Amino acid sequence: MGCISSKPVPPLLNNVGTPQAGDGGASAAHSNATDDHTVTSRRRSQPHVEADMKVLLSRLEKLDEEKHMLTEHMRRLQASELKESGTGIDEVQATQTRMRFSRTMGIEEVKGAAAPASTHVGSNSKHKDRRSSATVQGRISAYVRTTRLDHDDTEDRPSNVNDLIDMVLRGRQRAKYNQRSAVEGTSGDAESEMVIFLPRGGVYVKTKYGPIQFGIPPETIKDAMLLGLEVPSIFVVPKERFNLKFGTNTCETEFPAYWNFFIKGSTTTLVCSAEAANVIKNVMDEVLEGPFEEFLYADDEYSMFVDSKIYEARPDHLKEINYFKEPRNGRIISTDTLLKFAIFSYEDDRLEVKLPCPDGGTLVIIETLSTYQILVDGELVATVDDYMGSAIAAPPHILIPARSTHSLTSMEEFETPDFGVTVLGSADGFTANGTTAGFVLWMRGRGILVDPPAHSAQYLRLNGISSRKITHVILTHCHADHDAGTFQKILLEQRVTVMTTKTIMAAFIRKYSLVSSMPEEFLLRLFVFHSVKIAEPVHFQGGTLKFFYSLHALPCIGFRAELAGKSITYSADTYYDPAGLLELQQRDVISEARRLSLLHDASVQESDLLLHEAGIPPIHTPASALLQLPESIRKNLRIIHVSDKRAAEAGIEKVQSGFEHTIRVDVPGSQHAHATNILQILLATDLFRSLDVATAIDVLQVTHEGSYSPGEVICTKGAPGDSLRIIRAGTVSLERDGSKRDLRFCDYFGEIALLTDGVHSETAVAATKVEMIEIDKIDTQYLMSRRPNLKERIMRRAKLRDGASWASIAANSVFANFSMSQVTQLQSVMREETVKAGVTVWKKGERVKDVILVGEGKFHFKELMSRDVEPFTQGALLVDVYALEHKHKHQLNFVAITEGKIFRIGGEDMLDFLDNNPGAFIWMRDSVAIF
Repeated sequence: MGCISSKPVPPLLNNVGTPQAGDGGASAAHSNATDDHTVTSRRRSQPHVEADMKVLLSRLEKLDEEKHMLTEHMRRLQASELKESGTGIDEVQATQTRMRFSRTMGIEEVKGAAAPASTHVGSNSKHKDRRSSATVQGRISAYVRTTRLDHDDTEDRPSNVNDLIDMVLRGRQRAKYNQRSAVEGTSGDAESEMVIFLPRGGVYVKTKYGPIQFGIPPETIKDAMLLGLEVPSIFVVPKERFNLKFGTNTCETEFPAYWNFFIKGSTTTLVCSAEAANVIKNVMDEVLEGPFEEFLYADDEYSMFVDSKIYEARPDHLKEINYFKEPRNGRIISTDTLLKFAIFSYEDDRLEVKLPCPDGGTLVIIETLSTYQILVDGELVATVDDYMGSAIAAPPHILIPARSTHSLTSMEEFETPDFGVTVLGSADGFTANGTTAGFVLWMRGRGILVDPPAHSAQYLRLNGISSRKITHVILTHCHADHDAGTFQKILLEQRVTVMTTKTIMAAFIRKYSLVSSMPEEFLLRLFVFHSVKIAEPVHFQGGTLKFFYSLHALPCIGFRAELAGKSITYSADTYYDPAGLLELQQRDVISEARRLSLLHDASVQESDLLLHEAGIPPIHTPASALLQLPESIRKNLRIIHVSDKRAAEAGIEKVQSGFEHTIRVDVPGSQHAHATNILQILLATDLFRSLDVATAIDVLQVTHEGSYSPGEVICTKGAPGDSLRIIRAGTVSLERDGSKRDLRFCDYFGEIALLTDGVHSETAVAATKVEMIEIDKIDTQYLMSRRPNLKERIMRRAKLRDGASWASIAANSVFANFSMSQVTQLQSVMREETVKAGVTVWKKGERVKDVILVGEGKFHFKELMSRDVEPFTQGALLVDVYALEHKHKHQLNFVAITEGKIFRIGGEDMLDFLDNNPGAFIWMRDSVAIF
């Protein structure tokens, strides 16, 4: 196995026994002497045996963790079907036994940053992707790393100071670009009453020639509609088109273009660089025209064991897409008819765009280093900070009803249904006062996010729903009102599983690679892709989900969920109309088998809950068709993706958003639900996530439960430690070192006091009714004795001054958004150090071995002193993930200006942390400083 020591075991018991016949007293005396000697030898060798055992246990623990990582890696390999031939993603992954995210930023990717990518997810080498000209934009650090890779790793080469300054400044700018206060500028600014800061993000500027908007976040047209403003036809694309903090596309052009084209009968003008125009055009081309034929994998998305009738009913995506993009009212639907691009160019040594105006007027937008200036007829009417086009308020603006008017600390635990639905949004993309359609499907207390609306992951967290209760996402298709929240969920915390078909996933990855400027292969490593097969059951929490292809303008899937004899069917976006389907068959758009399947086996089935869309035809279902359904189906029908007004006119009940409107489908309890729930909670913690089955059973047998009333003291600072406590439900208020925090589902405490044989360093009080999983002291100590590496991390966290480390984490723009679980993991690998003024923390020429989080004091790179770069203060994270992974050398000296404190994080510990928290890595992929 490779984990058994080759050192022979000392023969401690040899020569010990009764005297042999004929030995007499001499033999007895010799035996006694031997016994004494053996006892002495045993005592002397005991420390060596314990040391050997500790080494073996440490190695076994590492193997357990490695097995856990490899299991996850195997799942990703099994799911990675997005290739055709040649050097596809499967081959790349298969060549590496343990691929970290930083590996994806390797030679091929870096060299490809300055030129069109040679391969695309799901691409066929015989075809040229129409999007291949949209280059994944290379960042400066990518070019720096290319230079390093061109030479031996050990070579000490001089750094390019200008590049390094740019990397530092990018970190500062990125922190600024990604967030604004919730009330910032809501009534305009001092310079002009014509400037309005929109709730979802973006800046609206009124001019005599019509409004101009800077930044285009999801659902932005609803802001203008709710504020009684005209939806602009001119939008300025922000410099940063992707907000990393919230995982949000701030250049979502689909619905502004749809509104202006279908409602106003006009085109939308986008003011941007030539590079941005190329990216946007490629995204819109696929949204409007669908994937190229070589990226349609319908034939591969059916199991070889599927019923022949189901296979015969598979869609011809190409014919269906071509039907939906047919001209309407004599107007061709294409990127060229929906969008116009106004490209910044140099005029008199400045970047500007001149827009056409009536009656000889002039409208000019000037781009400076940090602002945009708007000139009307030669007069400056407004100045807008460039970062405001990308910034999003924290917390983000969300129209979904909150669970309670009380604070999260005092909010009671939401009782998740055994089977049911919590709707997060039920409106369409044009309904001003509603959030686009999406919901949580609950099965045995665990959730699946279905087409999560924008910021729904943050909404769930703000309403006390742990991300560890919702570990899966279903992506039905790639229209902006359905995929906007998917990427946000992927980046929020731990790795999630995304369920969809190969066709839809390939489209999603192509789109968000362009939107975010991240390589396709890298994006695929951020989550687990579960490639579903049509009509083949997917097992989840004791139930099943079966997927079907609906009929829509893009490939789109719906599903039927079954649990304990009950069912929930979701249509997804689809066109259902018996008369219309017959016409499509007659036109050879769909086959007869496809028509019959759409009528009887897809969106319309007898169900305990039938959740059906009722959007605007012809790409959605007319409500009149649903009214013709037989009573056996219609009695459990609820509609979604529709405005309240249209639902009322149709006379069909519409689902309502919010937790208080959760729909529960009664099912009998599960025989093993209780034990399963405890095991899932244990495995969701960093303490027990890599347990094997036998150990997990042992742990389960020593757990017991505790309940606490609101206000009840659970443990007091200074009291002896008695139990490890893991929260099963409710909120615990924890105070340590003057720092207060709230702990919730799967968070734990008490482990430090148990392992140090000491007393509690914290006071814990039940803020709400709390249910705990508890493990007594002796059992916890035994379990930890078998996991020395984990014990060492816990002991390291015990040495931290909790208040200081917490303040430093909270001061960092990335870490401040972490959950308590993530903070605990981070603190477990931090080492606190006091540093005197003038001390070199990182020395130029030495290997990059760790990461630095600044706690107190001021620090700088010595070589950048003359470049007027601001010093690094509390919360600054100094990190070069690529250099860590590839063992490069430091290019600069990092020195303390004043006396201060730092927190070191070992390189391997940081890489392990990023493996389990993929969203954190995207901030670090091309910067050396995160603020």
